[in-house]
Amino acid sequence: MAVSAVAVVLLPLVAGCGGGHDDSGPGAKDTKATAGQRGGGKTAGKGSGAFPDKGVVITALCSVPASKPASVTVMGWNPTTWERTVSRTFTVPAEAVVAEADGVASPLVELCADNFPGAGTSEDGPRAVAATRLRQLFDEDFSRMAVVLIDRETEATGVGYVDTSGKLTKLSAEQGDDFGDTPREENAVFARNGSAVWFTETDSSDHVRIASRSVAGDHAVTEQAGGDGDYMDGAALALAGDPVRGLFGKEVRISPDGRRATAFITWQGYNVLDVPQRSALLKAKGVEATGIPAGADCYPYGWVDGRTVLCGSRLGEAKDPKRKNSFWTLDASRLDGTADLPKGALGGPIIPATDRRNTVRAIAQDGKQMIFASLQGTRLDFFASAIAPGATPKKITAAGAGRALGLGDVLEWR
Repeated sequence: MAVSAVAVVLLPLVAGCGGGHDDSGPGAKDTKATAGQRGGGKTAGKGSGAFPDKGVVITALCSVPASKPASVTVMGWNPTTWERTVSRTFTVPAEAVVAEADGVASPLVELCADNFPGAGTSEDGPRAVAATRLRQLFDEDFSRMAVVLIDRETEATGVGYVDTSGKLTKLSAEQGDDFGDTPREENAVFARNGSAVWFTETDSSDHVRIASRSVAGDHAVTEQAGGDGDYMDGAALALAGDPVRGLFGKEVRISPDGRRATAFITWQGYNVLDVPQRSALLKAKGVEATGIPAGADCYPYGWVDGRTVLCGSRLGEAKDPKRKNSFWTLDASRLDGTADLPKGALGGPIIPATDRRNTVRAIAQDGKQMIFASLQGTRLDFFASAIAPGATPKKITAAGAGRALGLGDVLEWR
């Protein structure tokens, strides 16, 4: 009975939200959206252009037209009406890395990989809720976006940022005349307070260093950590904690309090770890981590709170028929480092078992609700659900939800 009460209380917050279609593009005229503005009050819909502190789903959509510069549009959506209430667009500089073809690691490449109109839904449905690094492309109020810059002639790379006016600020020094390795700075992300851009740099010996560059006039570099980057192909940088530490690893997702993380570690699988006191490379024998037991069958979508992970099936097909295409929670604080799943660590199925293919699109900041995409044949719908065993999903029906949730990445649900 307690579970049902939770579902009844929480779901009206998003009831009436919807999976219809909205043909307006990210740059379409919207009287409630003010693109390119910075600062202002904290209430959206009043022409200030500011993202509200709560009651908003924030998404990012990348567009790479053939004859115009690439752009990234960040949009705020009312999760009750699914109207777009605020929008900001960043014009991507020509020297910024946006494509995998450049062979340079950047969250912007991931954001732009399949976010073209009509390409956001694969046969498996929309992509899952964005990993931490995609949110960290931007500073706290989404006024600046970190970029990796490339010299097309020398293939040297550096970092910088662009604001909504289109101004590019380069933080890396120009390559000198010395006979050294080609500078290779990648994985640019913003400190939440906007004080610095963090990045990784890899030398010819596969040594990776994690560093940050101040956005102040001196652009001072602070080296945070370093280590052997062997077997870390596909790793990316995410920031955690206060003071900030950088974690270089695969599929890193940081808990809301910044104290814990999940990550995929080669040779070890999915792991949970306490954020170390210093920046670190998340690799086997490189950081203390606790493996998620196979019995949990957990692909980590993100964190519900400081100790609880929201899971889906690790291999796409749950071993337990009651969990088929469902979701569940894992109490990471109970894991003891053994291969056995501790009693009481795994929550019951959140939604009923089904043959639909379901993907978590957003987790509310308070950890009480989620939005998931549900693919039935070629039909795509969106549902809201309490994050509690036995919850009853409620279909989102408002017309704008298809546009908000069907393309791009969901960065945050405040």
